[in-house]
Amino acid sequence: MKIFFTDTVHIVKYGLGQAFADLGHEVRFVNVVFDDNWKEKLEDFQPDYVLSVGGWGIRDKLFPYLHHRKIPHIYWAIEDPPYFHALSLPFARESAYVFTTCKEALSLYRNYGIRAKWVLFACHPEFNRIVPPDSRFNHDIAFVGNNYEEYPERVEASRQTIGTLIERGYNIKVYGNEWWMRGDYPFHIDPKFYGGYLAIEDLPALCASVPIILGLHSVVSSKTMMSMRTFEVLGNGGFHLTQWTPAIENLFKNHHHLVWTRSADETQRIVDYYLARPEERRQIALQGQAEVYAWHTYHHRVQDILKVIADGNRQPIISPLAKKSPQIVVKDIVQVQVTTERLDTTKIYAPKKYNIHMLNYRKSKKSKR
Repeated sequence: MKIFFTDTVHIVKYGLGQAFADLGHEVRFVNVVFDDNWKEKLEDFQPDYVLSVGGWGIRDKLFPYLHHRKIPHIYWAIEDPPYFHALSLPFARESAYVFTTCKEALSLYRNYGIRAKWVLFACHPEFNRIVPPDSRFNHDIAFVGNNYEEYPERVEASRQTIGTLIERGYNIKVYGNEWWMRGDYPFHIDPKFYGGYLAIEDLPALCASVPIILGLHSVVSSKTMMSMRTFEVLGNGGFHLTQWTPAIENLFKNHHHLVWTRSADETQRIVDYYLARPEERRQIALQGQAEVYAWHTYHHRVQDILKVIADGNRQPIISPLAKKSPQIVVKDIVQVQVTTERLDTTKIYAPKKYNIHMLNYRKSKKSKR
């Protein structure tokens, strides 16, 4: 099978797309938003399917061409439920197969006559793995992710974890975009605690070097939807202290696979306890890694997707081609997209397989809202 991916984000090139390649399928990754030659590359590749993850900014340019060429589209809705109406539903209406990370969203799709299936985030054991420590990451606690102001529970969890540890004098570094230092946001940090934008390729080394990796979540009402970083940190063998959510408790065991916190005082107690007990941290981290390797790899997710395709349960296209998506405000697009610029073709991390074609992209200057 030949699959053309419409983005080059890390969960594609180091995750789902790589897993398709590992299992013998041919894949090509092209950033449709920024690559003016994506149609030529698609024609050259002659895919059986086109697959989009999220899909901010591409629907109106992608689907007219796919419908004209009669190429079926696979959609993985990774922004459910917050952007179900603004993003996922318009894509789902024009896709042959629809998958969502949020099990509760399945009923929302059914209300519109769409047969969506559930596919969680995951890790890839050849990228998310234990590596040697890196002396650049010489702090006790770290967080990797962005500062989203529009999720009140996430903002509060930021205060209870990052804010608490900064106020109480811990050696902590926060990695992500520059929104962490925006004084007009409901939560922000002093620049001295900001570590810059961490390349995803450095995440395994960070997890190997820093005793405690914090976790935050934008969705707090689902039993399945959580930050993709959870699976990545555990796959990297990191000790993960995360904001409690129903999904975290549903999929993992507290103080066995990871540790969760519900308050500022609990955060401090957990940090003090585990900083003093490296062997307990190591045991929990190894158990967490074993859990995601056993149940939550992108090879598992690909097998789930292939089973749906093999069953022939193809979704009819139920949206008129001319119908426009709901208006999406600019800040939503900026949040999800990594600001990039086109770069010449380069090789990617592909340790065992040869059937990968990719245009890679270099991060440009940080976007400003």
